[in-house]
Amino acid sequence: MERLLVERPQVAAHRPGPPRPAPARPGPWSLHRRAGRAYCALMTVNGEDLLADGRAVVLRQAGPGDVAAITRLYLGLSAGSFHRRFHAGQPGLALTPRLARVGSRTVCLVAAPPAAPDWLAAEARYVPIGAGTAELALTVADDYQGAGLGRLLLEELVRRAREDGLKRLRATVLLTNKPMLRLLQGYGWALADATEDFSVACLEISAVGGMPGWPARSAGQRVLVERRSWFDDERVTALRSAGKDVRQCTGPLREAGRACPLVTSGRCRLAEEAQVIVSLLPDSDPDCAAVLAAHRRRWPRLLAR
Repeated sequence: MERLLVERPQVAAHRPGPPRPAPARPGPWSLHRRAGRAYCALMTVNGEDLLADGRAVVLRQAGPGDVAAITRLYLGLSAGSFHRRFHAGQPGLALTPRLARVGSRTVCLVAAPPAAPDWLAAEARYVPIGAGTAELALTVADDYQGAGLGRLLLEELVRRAREDGLKRLRATVLLTNKPMLRLLQGYGWALADATEDFSVACLEISAVGGMPGWPARSAGQRVLVERRSWFDDERVTALRSAGKDVRQCTGPLREAGRACPLVTSGRCRLAEEAQVIVSLLPDSDPDCAAVLAAHRRRWPRLLAR
């Protein structure tokens, strides 16, 4: 997705917004279901998603004719929200429509209150970047953040990607963007590349369920590294320098609600498609020890020593 580095920001005035929606449901690999919290739309009536606080939004596919409304959404973001989305300061009025463009290969969804269809509450999009892979991005108006609309849009975006025959969706996310990291957590993300500048993670989620695997045409030997860090250590750096196609998984993390599908369901596409598995998870953690035991049972020859 475009992350244009543009001129210094002209901070947009904070706009009043339509009513707040309610949170949506956690993804398939959450360790728990957040009992007692309204994480889903109550129902869909006449094409409207009715949210837990009583408000409604309508989701629809956007096209080139919606660029003006998407531009208005971007201009209404606070400086912090704009930076989390684009990793840059807010541009001037003349450049913002470039960020809002909807190209011929872009799948773009928008959400708006039924009574104000051109007053967007949120926007989500993906653009194909390779065989079976597309890059995704979400934008949610400040007055809708923290209410679950992003999760609702992501679920629909994943469904569209699956229908389009895509296998994976990739997102470049600031490590300070905790809401987006939590949103992707439920889908079982994997680190698909080195973290840029110690601040921007390249994450992939599956569009077909479970963990994301490797592209059909991997650039090199497929190496799964399991370790709890956002950043490459000397060993991972050496693997990348040797031309290996490295995917990293942080493994189960109970306090973050992250389970390991290999342990819970017996399936993990990352492990199944790997040619080498490097497990650096703490074996003192019972959940991590269970992952290593599963590897030893199923793929003992793939485990690096």
